[in-house]
Amino acid sequence: MTNPPSLPSRPGVAARCLALLVLIACAAAAWLDVRPPAARDGNAAASEFSAARAMRHLPSIASRPHPVGSAENARVRAYLLAELRKLDLQPQVQTAFVAKPDRWGVVAGTVHNIVARLPGREPGPALALVAHYDSVTTGPGAADNGASVAAVLETLRALRAGAPLRNDVMVVFTDAEEADLLGAEAFVAQHPWARRIGLVLNFDFRGNRGPSMLFETSAGNGRLVAQFAAAAPHPIGGSLGYELYRRMPNSTDFKVFKQAGIAGLNFAAIEGHTHYHTQIDRIDRLQPDSVQHLGENMLAAARSFGESDLQRIHGEDRVFFNAPGLGMPNYGAGWAIAFTALAVALSLVLLVAGLRNGAIRGAGVARALPLFALGLVLAGGACQALWIAVGWLHPAYATLLQGDTYNSHWYLLAFLAVAAGVQTALLAATARWCSALEAGFAAMLVWTALLCWAAAVVPGAGYLLLWPLLAVQAGTWASLARPGRGVSANVRLAVQTAAAIPGVALFAIVLWALYVALTPSLAFVAGIAAMLLFGMLAPLLAQIGGSGAGRWAPWLAALALLAVGSVTAGFDTAHPRQNSLLYAQDAASGNAWWISRDDRPDAWTGRYLGASPTQRTMPEFFGPDSDPFWAGATPAVLAPPTLRLDAERADAQARTLKLTIASARNAPRMMLSVDGATVLRAAIAGVEYPNAQADDSEEWMLDLYGQGDAPLRLELQLKPGSAYAIRLVDASYEPTMMRVPRPEGMVAQPFSLNGAALVRSELRGGAGAAADKAGP
Repeated sequence: MTNPPSLPSRPGVAARCLALLVLIACAAAAWLDVRPPAARDGNAAASEFSAARAMRHLPSIASRPHPVGSAENARVRAYLLAELRKLDLQPQVQTAFVAKPDRWGVVAGTVHNIVARLPGREPGPALALVAHYDSVTTGPGAADNGASVAAVLETLRALRAGAPLRNDVMVVFTDAEEADLLGAEAFVAQHPWARRIGLVLNFDFRGNRGPSMLFETSAGNGRLVAQFAAAAPHPIGGSLGYELYRRMPNSTDFKVFKQAGIAGLNFAAIEGHTHYHTQIDRIDRLQPDSVQHLGENMLAAARSFGESDLQRIHGEDRVFFNAPGLGMPNYGAGWAIAFTALAVALSLVLLVAGLRNGAIRGAGVARALPLFALGLVLAGGACQALWIAVGWLHPAYATLLQGDTYNSHWYLLAFLAVAAGVQTALLAATARWCSALEAGFAAMLVWTALLCWAAAVVPGAGYLLLWPLLAVQAGTWASLARPGRGVSANVRLAVQTAAAIPGVALFAIVLWALYVALTPSLAFVAGIAAMLLFGMLAPLLAQIGGSGAGRWAPWLAALALLAVGSVTAGFDTAHPRQNSLLYAQDAASGNAWWISRDDRPDAWTGRYLGASPTQRTMPEFFGPDSDPFWAGATPAVLAPPTLRLDAERADAQARTLKLTIASARNAPRMMLSVDGATVLRAAIAGVEYPNAQADDSEEWMLDLYGQGDAPLRLELQLKPGSAYAIRLVDASYEPTMMRVPRPEGMVAQPFSLNGAALVRSELRGGAGAAADKAGP
């Protein structure tokens, strides 16, 4: 084995420290470039968006939880109607029953959408501003989605202050977005205005702060993206986000419009995830700057698209991203292919040049390829193992259902330091097999291969590989120059540092967004992404910290950051602990319990569970796959729901049941489940759903929202010859049942039934035609 090519002299300590500071400053500048702008006060000009004016609506929208079907939801709806009338609009309420099949059965409900129209100068397709006004049951929804609703009202006010736009501007405040997008389903399927929409802009929150990002588009987005990037004062978003999002199970109202073939853009702010769907999604926790950013871009987009020909908005899909000082660069897929071809050609040219002048060896690059792959595995594995260790050290983190922590930024910085440590350790350990330059060339070849794959499979993600790769290729000439050829060590370091800046800037933005979106529970993603960049910057990292104390600096930084994370790991009123408590009553047995899904009772849940709670599953309420709960017996005090068998007939092909269900407590949600017999067909309010039950599902469920106390009739066709058990659970939220309110340092865990009062009725039938009813 030949020795690696001799290394050039290393720069001095001062030059290396300066290079490191430059890279850190570039990362910080890139992150600051995508911060939301400062909020405007109420004295802003009438034609401008003011977060202060928008947030004046929030006390009337987001003081208390207002889920679909609740009295508070109706109060918020009345307020929004009044505000739209103040703007000289004529709002309508679309009340509709909607049902749609899902994997386990049918989701259905009665929704109340609010629609209004700001007339334009000319007939034609309308621009729709969409935001859902319902909240979850576990939080008041100041950010999700009160902030978006308030921003739409302020945008309408600003539009009314100017001349009419060319196109109608339609406002759609959907209900029941948190209930499987039922409001949007009802609007698109049943409202005649849906057919007039040429473009939809949807706005949502998944946290309570940060920039409002464009993260999803309809197909053929070229003109939309280019126009938004030109019109918005501070456009933020990336096509990488869309490539990832469309492969995830998450969804917003935009999904319904998109499936209906309506073009559009989808926006959300995602920072502050620990506040999402919790009691601390409050007005005082909402970042006004985030509302300002959302509103400024909304108003600018409304004015721009409001003057456009919405029949000519489709075009070639575009790649788009943020670059410090450049706004939102974007270009078509054709350019992406051309740029990819250029990168491939440069990689080959540089490889041949390096081999010819002896700066690198083919065998060294070949040995570096598996080492680069090993580095990715080690960095990802080390970061995930580190997060598991953090969980052992701070087991209370497991109570935060979002998979995030209040201080997770410290852990991200620690993961980056660990990845840097893995890279410097690998370079030192393998120096006799391959040089740092050969390691950089191996990474460059991997990047080139990944870029080709991205261009073919995920073209919107290619920019993250393309521009850092081209910059490093442009700077590689300094690394290829032989020692003594007129290139000093300091000049070489300066060129390598400059070439690294595009990659550092892009990765600073994308790494942060990925980490916030995926949470530290997927820490390996941060480790792999960081190592991907560090691998290509191997020659630079070897110059900065490849020997002596520099090798230990990343590990010491990681330890220091983890120490800060541990010091700030506690819970207090600003960072409350999450827990769970429900009331469950079984009308069939007459028993009732307080139940909690926490790992162990705490001081507050113990007040309800009693001194000696037992741990048991709750199949009566949650089916055969029920999680274990802590349970403490309590008196049964609530009226059970009605589950009545009106008629039953059986033949060789099917067993048909006609049922009536109703909630005696005006509960906003009812859940009906069928166990033991396969559901072949369901008819709900006269609408049929064939093949109702998935083949691998043990039960069929109707999840019903907003029915109130009105009876609902349904018909179920079961496979004959099997006994069946039907359970009906209604869920209401009875604040008076919580005798002792949670302390300020605690909030309800954000799952949909937390804090609910559940009451169950049951209906059973044998293998024959006879049926026994338990409960009213």
